[in-house]
Amino acid sequence: MFRTCILGFVLVALAAPVVAGEPAATQIKLPSGVTLQYVTQGRADGQPVVLLHGIGDSWRSFELLLSHLPDSYRAFAISMRGHGWSDAPATGYLLRDYAADIAAFMEQLNLRNVTLVGHSLGSFVAQAVAVEDRGRVAKLVLIGSGPGGLSSPAARSEAQQMFRGVGASVDPAFARDFQASTVAGPIPAAFMERMYEQIVRAAPHMWAATAEGIYNPELASALTRVKAPALLIWGDQDSMLARAEQDGLLARLPNARLVVLEGRSHAPHWEDPQRVANELIAFVSPN
Repeated sequence: MFRTCILGFVLVALAAPVVAGEPAATQIKLPSGVTLQYVTQGRADGQPVVLLHGIGDSWRSFELLLSHLPDSYRAFAISMRGHGWSDAPATGYLLRDYAADIAAFMEQLNLRNVTLVGHSLGSFVAQAVAVEDRGRVAKLVLIGSGPGGLSSPAARSEAQQMFRGVGASVDPAFARDFQASTVAGPIPAAFMERMYEQIVRAAPHMWAATAEGIYNPELASALTRVKAPALLIWGDQDSMLARAEQDGLLARLPNARLVVLEGRSHAPHWEDPQRVANELIAFVSPN
């Protein structure tokens, strides 16, 4: 359970806060008109890895993980619509809307043989992308996930109530409580401050709109169509997505395996980025 206290392209630099040593943020305007912010890291000809964050986060959710990925990977960490400095349209926050953005992103950049990595909401979006994939997604990594979204009725109801309660501006106290509920151990203080800031930065209307489509039973059923091998990473202290959800994913995905991280919670890529990076590297490049 949640604890009370988720034709062409244009690339330009964004006026967003910069941390020394971090990759520079750029943006891409999709054919739909939506502009997404993202960062890249690694060789231009490297193995493409696309990273999708959880609700209220941004590309910064992967700062710690990125530092452990080799230069042979071309990583793309994206801020999804309504998050970070990406566009926040008035509507379009169902999983299929998020997924359409990511599919368009990969198409415009002509990314192939992609390892698609998603955490929480990003993992639900990754599932939706993989189900409709036309040969761009080679492997799928789902962190803190569940089949078709928040499949547990109790967890879904609690999340929806919480997200619908976000007002015209995001309460900083809510931001701290929510982010704290995703971890079971100590996290670098400076990183957590940045993640609190991302919650406050996220578009207020995004929360309730996303809550309405946080689970899609048709997507859960369609997972049997996913051709890409899948790696599931789950912390056994996860209070949001339980072991039952992991078993549900294993039952539906034709070629999936589960890695359980003991003592970790809903955001293991924050709690143990080195271990998560090692699992990712072994999965992407097993030889």
